[in-house]
Amino acid sequence: MANPGLRHTDLSDLYIVKLALEGDQKAFHTLYSRYNAGVKRHVGKYIHEECEIEDVISESFQKAFSQLASYDSTYKFSTWIYRIARNTAFDHIEKNGKKMPTTTLDPFETGFSDIPSDAQNPEKAVIDQEDEEKILACIELLKDDYRQIAKMNLIDNYGYAEMSKELGIPLNTIKTKVRRAKQQIQKMMESEEL
Repeated sequence: MANPGLRHTDLSDLYIVKLALEGDQKAFHTLYSRYNAGVKRHVGKYIHEECEIEDVISESFQKAFSQLASYDSTYKFSTWIYRIARNTAFDHIEKNGKKMPTTTLDPFETGFSDIPSDAQNPEKAVIDQEDEEKILACIELLKDDYRQIAKMNLIDNYGYAEMSKELGIPLNTIKTKVRRAKQQIQKMMESEEL
């Protein structure tokens, strides 16, 4: 049981997930409150109608909460919920007969890449997985301050303002460090050393 003096908002994601799995309704609310804005930004990359965004957000959290027992705690909760939201957005786009987002030339523009369902092309899924693993390996090779910034921006989908607030670093410094981290990762990706 959590320390009675602690509020749910003071607890780690992992502990909140544990409480939610035990049936604590406040834990579900805390996870929703913590990630709603980030999920909205993430879904907004693929869908532009406000009412559709809200539908996809709602469906994403429903899926996540119904599958909470399958959450792998070796990954950040944010990575897991954003992946569910992305897949839900793609399902929504496909179901409504709209054009699917295409792969960007810059794999760092929106995280890794805007690839529809991995299930549609097994060969592409393997290549994409290898690219993602290579990007993660490159991030691990960065110096500490760049590594942290790259993980927050590219893996956890933090916005510049969120990173600035959380790290206590000026916004322009965050932007510069993200740009430099991406440049370093790009150089590593282009070299065949990994």
